[in-house]
Amino acid sequence: MKPLELDDVAVHLGDATIWRHATFALEPATITAVLGPNGAGKSTLLKVILGLIEPSEGSLQVLGAPPARGNPRVGYMAQSRHADSLSSITARDYVGLGFDGPRFGWGRSRAKRDVVARALELTGTTHYADQPLSTLSGGQRQRVALAHAAVFRPDLLLLDEPLAGLDLAAQAEIVELINLIRDTTGAAIVVVAHDLNPLASVVDCVLWIARRQVRCGSVDEVVNATVLSELYGHPIEIFTTARGRRVIVGLEEEFAHPHPHGHDHDHGHDHEHEHDDLDHAHDGVAPEAP
Repeated sequence: MKPLELDDVAVHLGDATIWRHATFALEPATITAVLGPNGAGKSTLLKVILGLIEPSEGSLQVLGAPPARGNPRVGYMAQSRHADSLSSITARDYVGLGFDGPRFGWGRSRAKRDVVARALELTGTTHYADQPLSTLSGGQRQRVALAHAAVFRPDLLLLDEPLAGLDLAAQAEIVELINLIRDTTGAAIVVVAHDLNPLASVVDCVLWIARRQVRCGSVDEVVNATVLSELYGHPIEIFTTARGRRVIVGLEEEFAHPHPHGHDHDHGHDHEHEHDDLDHAHDGVAPEAP
């Protein structure tokens, strides 16, 4: 069973087509980087997977079934703003919220303590688990957020810009941790990012969204001049440095503006800025207990 399968999926919000003709499948124990300019529909993809938005066309399977809100087999890590709003609570309590979200009244159980302890151990956060989030560095807070998202060792883990706002050293630590979670749990991990290079050493697939189009494949299959030029409708060049970093020339304007060429400017910005609502909606809906 594949963790995620899309067959000719399209999403329309109002009069706007966000993206269409999305056909791809992800394998277990893989890491997929989701790239593209702001407003292209990366967060919309996460909402579709989480069952918060229904596809307008095509079919979608998440772990062999239609997507459902609050599925404990699907972990989700929001952008850091949600943790910021809870900065007075301890890291342990924040990870515990990942347990409580789909289970409501089970919060005092021994099972919760054990599950939270395992998540803290996996992410290397045990030694500062009882400190308030406000006292932690950005990298430490992202580790705690990963523990929150992975508390049930999900089969599919969705991470929305986990590297944002971190320096290079902290980014490298989080990438190493993402890889460890993949190796330890066997989860398929989907990482929304602005830059492939920090993730390049661990990524198996790239999913690029631009101008209502979606391309998915290996790094070499997607991140090449031919595919990116087709996606953006103008020439793109790619250079590889001596250290293996890919430098993409021709996307400066695309990433400087929130709406790529051909996007519906009146609608395209709304669907990319609802991370807190998405986080609450995923945590606050109770599925059947496994």
